[in-house]
Amino acid sequence: MKALKIINFKKIGTSLLSAAMLLSSTLAMSVHAEGTVLDNAEWNSYIAEYIDAVHTPGLSLAAVEGENVSYQNWGYDNIAKHIPATEHTPYEIGSVSKAFTALSVLLLQEEGKLSISDPVSDYLPWFDVKWQGESCDLKIWQLLDHTSGIPEAQMDKQIKVGTDEKLKEETARIAEGLELVFEPGTEYEYCNLNYDILAYLTEVVSGERFEDYVTREIFRPIGMTETGYDIPTAQGYQRCFWQTIEYDAPRFKGSQGDGGVITTTADMSLWIMAQLGQLELPEKLTNAIERSHHAEDGSQYINASEDGEDHYYLNGWEQKKDGSYMQHSGGNPNFASMIYIDRERNIGTFAAVNMLSDSPVIAARSAYELMKDGSFERREHTLSMDSISMDSISSPVAVGSLLMLSIIVIFLLTQKKRLANDTVNMKKEKIRLCLRLVIFTLLLALCLAIPYLIGENYMLVAVWIPYSFLIALLIIDLALLLLIISSCLRYIRKKRSIN
Repeated sequence: MKALKIINFKKIGTSLLSAAMLLSSTLAMSVHAEGTVLDNAEWNSYIAEYIDAVHTPGLSLAAVEGENVSYQNWGYDNIAKHIPATEHTPYEIGSVSKAFTALSVLLLQEEGKLSISDPVSDYLPWFDVKWQGESCDLKIWQLLDHTSGIPEAQMDKQIKVGTDEKLKEETARIAEGLELVFEPGTEYEYCNLNYDILAYLTEVVSGERFEDYVTREIFRPIGMTETGYDIPTAQGYQRCFWQTIEYDAPRFKGSQGDGGVITTTADMSLWIMAQLGQLELPEKLTNAIERSHHAEDGSQYINASEDGEDHYYLNGWEQKKDGSYMQHSGGNPNFASMIYIDRERNIGTFAAVNMLSDSPVIAARSAYELMKDGSFERREHTLSMDSISMDSISSPVAVGSLLMLSIIVIFLLTQKKRLANDTVNMKKEKIRLCLRLVIFTLLLALCLAIPYLIGENYMLVAVWIPYSFLIALLIIDLALLLLIISSCLRYIRKKRSIN
């Protein structure tokens, strides 16, 4: 059961959950205006059941229908401290941040300080990427639309952990001298580094810190007073051995442009209203927002929507080419978010959660469908790279591996006694040793290489994937190492027994 409060751009009341709700980490409190989509009992039941099933710590949702704004909240900002999630709970929103970075560049264009048709090297003289071995004239808009040709596969591995200001330039310089994977403007490949370069470019062109420029030119005019880059967040969580544990992920200063915004659903409702043209804003900001909803001639479509219309990646949004519909998901190591905006119908939803999970996608999408069609599609949780999915795989593997390790240790400790009565054939023993060493060594090498085989490295695995995954890998590695040692000891003991 959830507590309820009714608002109409004001708070009128607040309710606390019972201790039983804390233990289950489900519904904490809800907020919405009467007569809105959030009153739908079937939808409320579906979301409550879903977030309980996937162990969501806390989830907040905003729904905008014309001039009506509604909020709904489940679970906790901080479980241990019994702090419920509200519309003022601050979440990291991951890649939903990209739209703010893109808008900062478009604002600089409105100010006459750059044109997105300009080469990046006009503003970052060191910027020199290659296409087929030759210097390439990469345009700013090609970074905005992910048609730059900069590959995503290796970029994340080079981004450093830390909060030092110099990391912004260091991250942008990852692209220095890089060979592109396709000619700019001819294909699409999502790459976070595109937006880290744009953030640093904004800093250079504006002459001030990126986050200060975005705050002054975007957050404040829209009224987003609870939004920033280096501000406190709700407690983050991850799953580990079937438990929801507190997890404070490291900070990546150099990645502010691609995923650094921290905000609340109250502020994101204003952001949605700004995209819908419902707020009185400075002229240059209004123009920049409108400009962000339209494509360059060389933009590449990335998929076809359910209604058969092509989707494009444009200026920090996945959207239709005319800007009538837009969406974006976001995921950081201990937060996730989702936003849908339908400018044609004048509606939008945003949801965020304090664990890497698909819960905000389910909540925001179903609420959007309910506003659009009067009904919604029930979706089940599927295995993905989120915290619950990875832990559901790695935890049983870790437990099974620990059992296997225990058996190997017992066999190793009793090996000498077991070998005492064995007959000795050193030729066969030598062949067995070679086979075991080859097999176990190859398996050990394979296990050690798993982070790289899935396109990551150990640092990224430690940051993004539940600890149970690393623990499982460690146990398997140790078990294989003991098997190698056991095989060698078996051969040595056999050899000694005939001398």
